[in-house]
Amino acid sequence: MVSLLDLAEITEQGVKFKAPHDGSEMLLTPEHSIQIQNCIGADIMMQLDDVVSSTTTGPRVEEAMHRTVRWLDRCLKANEREHDQALFPIVQGGLDEELRRKCAAELTNREVHGYAIGGLSGGEAKDDFWKMVAVSAASLPKKQVKIYHGYRLCSGLGSLYSFRL
Repeated sequence: MVSLLDLAEITEQGVKFKAPHDGSEMLLTPEHSIQIQNCIGADIMMQLDDVVSSTTTGPRVEEAMHRTVRWLDRCLKANEREHDQALFPIVQGGLDEELRRKCAAELTNREVHGYAIGGLSGGEAKDDFWKMVAVSAASLPKKQVKIYHGYRLCSGLGSLYSFRL
């Protein structure tokens, strides 16, 4: 959603988008995002998360992390195909190690099939990126599937393997 933030408004209810071609509005709620993914038969579904640019600092990052956890609960409740579609929550927390650990701890309290590490590749320094991937991966269960969500550079894929994502 980071690339669409100029066209979106995020509230507790969901994300209100403005279509770039005609300005019409659409509300995407956690429940609706899961209904869509249930309908298309996605093997791995991603929760709707409140993601901010990775270079954002301050209280907005913590607000987004807490909202992501609350939205996960709504996604889990809305999932009508939990036995044949895997729902992955997304670790958020910006470049704040403690928020990432806190988010991972909350997410691991829910029964899910695996985890995604998100909220990066938004302009942060590469060292900060790798540090947050490492912190997030280390905070998740070792025996569950982990994926990195949103990585844009093929040259770094080998480095992601070292985290066993």
